[in-house]
Amino acid sequence: MTLDGETYHRRPEQEPDGRLPRTMSKQDAYGVVLDCLSRTPDEVPRTRALVRAGETKPWWFTPLSLFIAVLGTYGAFLSGAGTYFVLRDAPPAVAIACGVCAALAVYLLLLVSSAWFDRTGRREGLVHRGTDAVIACVRALEAPEADRAGLLQEVDALYRRIEPLVLRAHRTRGTMGSSSPRRTVARQHAELVAGALRRDLCRVDAEPREALRDLAGKLVTVCERYAEGRVGRLLTEVDLEGVEPVTLARERLRETAHMTAVVLAMFCGALAAWLACRAAGLPKGLPLEMAPVVGMVLGGLLAGGWQRMARVAELLPGR
Repeated sequence: MTLDGETYHRRPEQEPDGRLPRTMSKQDAYGVVLDCLSRTPDEVPRTRALVRAGETKPWWFTPLSLFIAVLGTYGAFLSGAGTYFVLRDAPPAVAIACGVCAALAVYLLLLVSSAWFDRTGRREGLVHRGTDAVIACVRALEAPEADRAGLLQEVDALYRRIEPLVLRAHRTRGTMGSSSPRRTVARQHAELVAGALRRDLCRVDAEPREALRDLAGKLVTVCERYAEGRVGRLLTEVDLEGVEPVTLARERLRETAHMTAVVLAMFCGALAAWLACRAAGLPKGLPLEMAPVVGMVLGGLLAGGWQRMARVAELLPGR
């Protein structure tokens, strides 16, 4: 059964009945969510199959990705420090500027080279993150007022991960080549879909129940159609009326600004720690090379916290 009808608008008066405990498996929780949204399992067979299969990343993948990110930042620091050392006879401003540019060039090279490998790893990411957001929306719907604030923050956090995946759906799904003329149409459609989802999210503070229900319903449709390969019709024209598109270029600039700020803070923290420890000295047995690592972590935490610092790992292969 396809999803051409707007079935998630059926029975809007039916409210969830508190059947989503945290201990429930994702597969069972998604089945309960479909019932709460007046959807049937037959409408979303591919989504249910992917949820049942689960994500295949091994347990060590995330720690390894974080280690590679830290290693890349440390390598960038060494490149910058080496450039500064070579140009130590030049004016200080020139030496520092060249050192910073060398460090950023090495780190950006790492990110650009790893982006090619991300396509396969992110192919099913939209379905998994989308179903997580659907479950979070229904949990927020059924929660008492006192507990809803934390659940709405969870919805926000999941949406921040979903929107870039929606905007890149025409790339990650793998149904069209890089030079295909279909990409332009699919990209423009994805920008409208992201705008429709964001509009529902922004309505949460004015009409929480209606907005959460509409957002969850749209995400159910988007996930299934993406799994079907219908990246040019993730939502129908009815859902896209009057929507302001979210352009991929704008999101790229915003994401680049966030990541640049965190990376620059990590580099500055590493440089400051290295210079301070070299001037003050370290206790015997502690290598000077450990100071930049500590400063790098502290700089990233102070600039963006754990969440934004961990986003560096999302740019590595398979994230």
